[in-house]
Amino acid sequence: MVISLCALVISTLLALGQCNAIKYWLVYSNTQYFCTAVIRQILVRENQKLDADEKAAMEGANRARVQEAAKLEGITFEQAMERRKGYRYLY
Repeated sequence: MVISLCALVISTLLALGQCNAIKYWLVYSNTQYFCTAVIRQILVRENQKLDADEKAAMEGANRARVQEAAKLEGITFEQAMERRKGYRYLY
């Protein structure tokens, strides 16, 4: 939401022609690469949080259920954990 708000402010300034310095900076700098790097790091951190949450949920009875399912399907525990993984952000 902060990114959208900043984009709204910058686009309003550019539309009104009030800030030539911002125009120059946006056109001639590598802000695109900086922004994509920041967004990528945010997505990597979110994926790490999802992994940590899933590992925390795999204690006790849930772990036993996954082990039993892996045994019934004839796969290893690690393969069963990979199949159990939920949504991940692509970066």
